[in-house]
Amino acid sequence: MASAIKEDAMLNIDLSDPKVAVLTPEGALNTSDFEALEAAIDGSINEHDVVPSLVVLLDHLPHWESFAAMGRHFHFVQVHHKIIRKVAVVGDGALVGLAPQMADMFAAAKVRHFPADKKGAAIDWAKAAKDDPGRFEPIEGLPRDVIGVRAVGIITAADYKETLVPMIEKALEEREQVKMLVVLDDDYTGYSADAAWADAKFGLGHIRNFKKVGLVTDIGWIRRAAKLFAPMWDVESRLFVLSELEDAKSWVKA
Repeated sequence: MASAIKEDAMLNIDLSDPKVAVLTPEGALNTSDFEALEAAIDGSINEHDVVPSLVVLLDHLPHWESFAAMGRHFHFVQVHHKIIRKVAVVGDGALVGLAPQMADMFAAAKVRHFPADKKGAAIDWAKAAKDDPGRFEPIEGLPRDVIGVRAVGIITAADYKETLVPMIEKALEEREQVKMLVVLDDDYTGYSADAAWADAKFGLGHIRNFKKVGLVTDIGWIRRAAKLFAPMWDVESRLFVLSELEDAKSWVKA
């Protein structure tokens, strides 16, 4: 079963590989879209005896055509939420970055967000038996009051708990405030829903402990999200592109 496409369909379903269903919603999703999705997933499972992971390609947040369509969507989740292992959300919109929290309705699934240009990485991750580890790498050569990290791979809540939080709390033992520099370059793949929550929870709990926060990235949706939420933080912050990394280091040290 390569794909399931109807002339009036608002959901393209590609199951050419039984390990992964690549879903591309377009416009308002209707009940027949979710009926086709359920039939395609169940048919593939029965034929190949493999439960596919989901890769959802988004250039915007999709919506339902009606309450009936919403109900059919929830029915699909109710039936499949305990067997689907992974859900990858791929897209660059600032609001698309929030989609992993909504996809987290799949109780047994790991949920990850990937930038639009990481579609291949998202599909590879969805098909893999294990999760790709992520990590925060310290940026060397910065003063003791500056915490600099480069995010690599898929960042999870464990990376915050085991690496980033201890780094910051150790620095706060010697001073009341620290400065922060975060780099997201081509080796950054995405983050998990629990990492997004860990980030928000830690930031709200320590907002008074940050004197400066610099973000260095070329990723479009992250830059847009940073501009959107920066005014809500009472912290001096600045956004840099990757080619300005040295300027970012000078700024955060000053």
